[in-house]
Order: sequence, then structure tokens, then C-alpha cells
Amino acid sequence: MKLSDNTKKDIQKAYSDWLGSNEYKPRRAQRTMIAVIAKALGTIEFDAEGVRDEKFNKHVCLVEAGTGTGKTVSYSIASIILAKSLDKKLVISTATVTLQEQLVLRDLPNLQETSGIDFSFAIAKGRGRYLCLSKASMRLKDADRSGKDLPIFPDEERRLPEKAVAQVKELTQAFEVGEWDGDRDSWEENISHEDWSLVGADRASCSGKKCPSYHQCALFKARDNIRNVDVVVANHDLVLADLATGGGNVLPEPEQTIYVFDEAHHLPSKSQNHLSRHMSLSAERRRVTTTQKTIARAIKILDQKEEIKRLAKTAAQIDEALDACLINLQPLLEMTFQNHTELTNSSDELRFQGGVVPNELQTVFQELSDCYVLKCNCLQKISDLTLASFTETQSQDQVARESLYAALGELSMMCESARSVCVDYARDDAPGVMPTVRWLKLQPSEGIDGISMYAAPLSTAKTLTDLIWNRCFASILTSATLAALGRFEHFIEQIGIGGLDQAHKILGELNFADSVFHVPLMKSDPTRAEEHTQEIIEMLPELVSQKHGSLVLFSSRRQLDAVFEGLNLLLKERALVQGDRSKQALINKHKERVDEGIPSILLGLASFAEGLDLPGNYCTQVIIAKLPFAVPDSPIDEALGEWIEKNGGNSFWDIAVPGVSIKLLQACGRLLRSEADVGRVSLLDNRILRKSYGQQLLACLPPFKQTLGQ
Repeated sequence: MKLSDNTKKDIQKAYSDWLGSNEYKPRRAQRTMIAVIAKALGTIEFDAEGVRDEKFNKHVCLVEAGTGTGKTVSYSIASIILAKSLDKKLVISTATVTLQEQLVLRDLPNLQETSGIDFSFAIAKGRGRYLCLSKASMRLKDADRSGKDLPIFPDEERRLPEKAVAQVKELTQAFEVGEWDGDRDSWEENISHEDWSLVGADRASCSGKKCPSYHQCALFKARDNIRNVDVVVANHDLVLADLATGGGNVLPEPEQTIYVFDEAHHLPSKSQNHLSRHMSLSAERRRVTTTQKTIARAIKILDQKEEIKRLAKTAAQIDEALDACLINLQPLLEMTFQNHTELTNSSDELRFQGGVVPNELQTVFQELSDCYVLKCNCLQKISDLTLASFTETQSQDQVARESLYAALGELSMMCESARSVCVDYARDDAPGVMPTVRWLKLQPSEGIDGISMYAAPLSTAKTLTDLIWNRCFASILTSATLAALGRFEHFIEQIGIGGLDQAHKILGELNFADSVFHVPLMKSDPTRAEEHTQEIIEMLPELVSQKHGSLVLFSSRRQLDAVFEGLNLLLKERALVQGDRSKQALINKHKERVDEGIPSILLGLASFAEGLDLPGNYCTQVIIAKLPFAVPDSPIDEALGEWIEKNGGNSFWDIAVPGVSIKLLQACGRLLRSEADVGRVSLLDNRILRKSYGQQLLACLPPFKQTLGQ
């Protein structure tokens, strides 16, 4: 199949209309990206029902689009038109909720108004972003109870503070009268995490259509809206969560979906976090007691007394066996800590080399896993009985049943999470595949009771392949930084799309020719930390802008603080240090100063090297204290290095160098944000001139003028 002439004309017209309405000039890079995506989507082979041919493996396309490309408009125009012509849903996935809102509040409305493309769109968020009216009602009833009444939330030792009660009332009233849609992010004032946890929807307590508030539910109204639009704007976490439960529960079915993953370089870490699990020994022992108390509530509240009592007896027997296993596990874990000398990071953390758990531990974890399976089944039966007892009226009895259902749901979720950890610890990894990383962590203040078990996949490539790439109709993955050392192989290996031949690099149209990448000649080396820090202090007055904005990036908090303390009084007054106030407050203050003609210096860490948008005079100097090598001190990083070395690789060249290449590109990307911008990047690390990897790092930088060793 090839891209039809009519589709080409539709795309050309939409782009032309968008340019004209916004009074923009066409960009070569933007046109290239539109064409690349249109070709990738327009040449997919499928059958009469619109199902992609399984043998067609060119349905995943990578596009590295540098700053200045205008990638949002590029992928939107091409993918919206192709999705509509192919009768597919389009899911645009971003790394954060903030980027989602930028799309739905600014970018897509503008495209809708100015391009002539007829399309509808909606934002999709996780259920935790929405008000649960039932939960809020229960909280308020609990706050109003008299001292003699049984609390709806018996685990709470005292009533909610008056301020929290007032917040819940305000949110509930605003939602009920239609002044607010129940979306946390659309509430004008900041809601603390603690306050929102009182009323935010969650899977454990949600009774779906059985809930008396179902027809007013903010979450389900938003979900209904998603089903009726052409374009759904989601985030990576939500996409992964939906696909992990089979797909099509929140978002459209993957087989009928074209995905665009913006900021796709976050997918490996997002998927790894999503698949990581942990359980706490002390928390699991406490949960045995909580389970018995919750089931005792069920006996009081529900009508099926004999059935509940029978299940309560079964649950008590299971918990007795479960607690015995946990007691048996404790000395084994203690002995493991004492016997192992291969510790990660500190004596409070121990990683099992190669992911191999001793046999005696595996046996106990298998017994625990069996107990958790039985317990989950028992809790599910009680939950089903509770749900079946729901009524449509919000009586006190109904509120009590809803509270019980929420408590049972929470227990079931925790039980299933613990079971998944036990399964990971009880099994051996298949030979030849990347192992699961398994490690123990101790909270010294709690003694051996404070030990937790962690498990995480070393690679999520196969999971991503099974969940997304093998099922989706098509996927476009884009970011300003997908390639490491100028090649895509590192990213492709991380996300599991081997054999991909659709990977494109598009350079943004920025003024690189008049901007400089500068490596001054330095006496010290970052490996001599104190000398290097002192030299940075001495050099900064000459490197920062005397008129505009500057950004100084550090790899460690210790060096940032030491440099700030060593600055002269004038530079200290100009400096804004990450952590002193919120990120947005720092940026606002920085821009305010520059607008008033006052030089301003932002001092930040790794998070300031990505996603910070300071166009024009807001940033004319970027100073990078040293090459941003990652310190491989986490259990996952150490395990990956161990695996690579064991299989004949070199962890420095295979992990560290590609990683620093991407981070250096991200830091350099803070300088030029629009075509008119010019400035200088200064790297205060001569290793890029002396070490064997230096030339590779320099070769894959944007085409700045380079002044090296001067």
C-alpha cells in the first residue's frame, strides 16, 4: 500500500492553512517530519477489516526531532489525518500530565481552529486525578458523627482536622453545583497530596455501576467522553497501565489504535517503574491483623451472616499460615544479610547477584505465594457479597457497605502486590535471558522487622513488545533525544523493536552557526572534586551573562552547594538555586529579572537539563559543570552492569557513554529554543578532550562552532 494522492493533498492543505492562519513560515524540518510520519502510517498493510497484517513489521517509526522542528504540529497533522482516513483512533501519549494539558489547552485547539482538519479530542488521565463523590460523602459523614458512633474509617484514631473537612466540603459542593468538573488539575488552587488522598478515586474502592454516585461520577463521565473522540491525549503511565490489564479498558483497543509517544525516551524508565514491585515484612504482618478486623466488620454489616462467618474462618486459617511463613522468613532474611558481603550502596541494602535467591528463601516465598492466592480468593468472595448488598440510596448502612468494600479492595490490591513479589522471589529466571533484579532493603530504625523485598525487570523490552508493538496498528515514537552517540541501537534495544528500519534524525532549524560549544582549558579534573569545584568558582564570573539569563547545570547537589557558597556577593545575589523554592517559582523569578534588565543565574541539577524552556534572553549561556555521567549505584544499575560484563560486554562503553551522550545533548538543548536565539554552551570538563570517548561525544553534538581547549 502507498500513501494516496488525496491524503497527500489533505496534509499539504492542512499545513498550509495552519501556517497562514498563524502567520508562520514553513520549516524544512517540520515538512520533513510530516512526510516521514505520513509515509510510515500510509504504507501499512491491512486486511478488509482494517486489521494490520501480522507479517508487516514496519508499523513502528522512530523520529528524533531536534529543538526547532515543531514536532507537535508535525506529528499531529500527519497522524490525525491518517488516523481518520484509516478509521483508527489516535492516542497521543506524553511523559507528564503537564505536557498533556499543554496539548489539550493550547496546541490541539489551535490546530483545530486553523488547519481545517475536522477532529475531536479529549484528555485521559488516571483515575486518581478525579474526585470520588462516594468517598467524599463518606469522609464528611465520618466527620459529622457523634463521639459514640462507630467510625466509618475505623483505622483512623481521630477525626479529620477542620481544615481538611472544609476542603472536602468545598470540593464536593463545587462539583455538585457544576462549578467544577471533578478533575484535580482544573481546581484553581493547589490541593495537597494529603487532602486529595481523602477524596481521590482509586481502583480499590471503586464499585463501578453499583455505586449510587455512578451517574454523577467525574471519572466515568471523562471515560465516556474518551470513547467518542478522534484523538485521546494520554500519558505513558496511563497507556502502560491500560495495556497491562489487556487494553481497551480506559483507552481504545490497541489493535485499532495509532499511538504517538512524545518524549519517547522516557518509555524505558516508565515501563521499568511500572513493572517494579516491593513488599514490606512488617507491613504484611500488620495486614494480617487488619484483615481480621475488616472481616469482623463484614460480619456486623452484611446480612449473609453464616456465609461471612464461614469465609471469616477460612481467612483466619489462611492468615495463621501466612503469619507463620512471615515469622519463618524473618530469621532467614537476617541470616542472608549477615552472610552476604556483596552489598549495594550500603549495609542497609543487599542485591542478590545475578538475581539468584537462595533455595531456602525460595521455598518460603513459594509457600507465601500459595497463601496469598488463597487469601486473595477469599477476600474477593467477601467483596462480591458486599457489592451485591449495595442499594441506590445513600443511607448510613449503604455508606458503611461502601466503606467496607473500599477496605476489602485495598486489602486485595496489597495482597496481590505481595503475591507478585513472592512469585518473583520463588522462581528461577529462564537461562540466557536478562534476569529479574532482586534486592533487600533494611530500615535500621525498625531492625530486621523493617526489611523490604524488591523486584524489578532488568529489561522491559519483551514486555513492551508483547503489550504494544505486536498489538498496535501503528506507533510513532518521537523525542529530541532518542539516539545515543548518533545511533538508535541503544534505544531500540531498550524498548524491544529489533529489526526496525524506520528511524529518522531531523535536525531542528536553529542558529547553530552563530552559537558556540566551548571547552575552556582547565587545570583540574572532575575526579579531583575540591580542586575542580574551586576552579568553577573562579571561572563563573567570566562565563555567565552580564546582561541576560544563564543556566549552570551540576551533576551533584554537593558541588552545586559548594559552588554557590564560594561565589562572590554579586553573583550570589543574581543566583537562583534549585530547591530554594518550587521549580516554576524559580523560573518565574528568573524571567522577571531578565525582563527588568537584571542578569539572572539559575543553578540546577539534572531535572533542569531537560524540559526547561528559556527562549531568547532568558538563557544565553549554559554552563555544564562536568560530563553528566550517571553513578551506577542503584541495584538495577549495578545488575545491568553485571549482566553486560558477564556476557562479554563493557558496562562503561555500553551503558555509561551512551547515557552521558544523551544527557549532554539534553543539556545543550537548553540554549537554543527558537530560530532567533544565539548563545554559548560551556563544558567545564577537559575529559572530553583527553579521553577516548571524547571525540564520539563531540561528533554527535549539534553543529555549534566549537572552541576547544582555549
